[in-house]
Amino acid sequence: MSTSQPQQATRSIYFAAAGFLVLHIVILFGGFTSLAVVFQFPDVLRLPTQERLALFREEQPVIVATYWALTMSGFTQIFAAVFLSLALRPYRGGLVTLALIFGTITGLGQAMGFGRWAILMPYLAEQMADPTISASAKEMIGLIEGSFNRYAGMLVGEHLSNIAMGFWLFFVGLGIRKSGVLDPRLGTMAVVLSPILFILAAEQMGYAESALALITNFGLPLLAILHFGLAWQLIQRKNLHAAPNLGMGFGVAALVLYGAMVTPTLLS
Repeated sequence: MSTSQPQQATRSIYFAAAGFLVLHIVILFGGFTSLAVVFQFPDVLRLPTQERLALFREEQPVIVATYWALTMSGFTQIFAAVFLSLALRPYRGGLVTLALIFGTITGLGQAMGFGRWAILMPYLAEQMADPTISASAKEMIGLIEGSFNRYAGMLVGEHLSNIAMGFWLFFVGLGIRKSGVLDPRLGTMAVVLSPILFILAAEQMGYAESALALITNFGLPLLAILHFGLAWQLIQRKNLHAAPNLGMGFGVAALVLYGAMVTPTLLS
């Protein structure tokens, strides 16, 4: 067997990891931006059930399509975790295994949390809008919708997924630094950003609410920078050699992207 075949396979893993990292972050930020425009997200989650489902029905085709895409982001998270763990070869330590486990848990939780809006909510919204149903039936629909929001949404999709993603970032960061095949500054960045997810997880239990908006608006865009940085490193890596460290060009691009992402918040 020629040496070009394993080399091509290795390059395919790098490109797959880079592709899923970029696709994942684009789906997330694109989806949340779309929902903010057509569904008053995230404020809509604090409205009474009848108002929320009424808004849902007004733009249902767009909202369902967006939430379906966000549901698929659970799978892009899993693929990103799998291929990134493979891309850190030749390092095969326990840190990579732990990162793979928590990255997979994160993806499953995200898919379950977002998926209810694409499958369950259209049915509940249709039933709530039926003029023939009784007030008690509407109360039952509200109870069902609220229960799924708190279990599938708040517990699984947000609380547990944020905790799992925090651990994923932490172990990925340590794995990157240990492996020596990617810029160690990206590993440090992942470790430093991991507490953000733990703070977001605390919000579902009634803690850190005052810090949530600040973290969401100014902390989460850094996750996008991290994903793009990892992707850029991976496509530059050849065979099992370490990728060259990120240069000034990426730093400037990262500052421009971060500025573009936080400017709407600063101007509001």
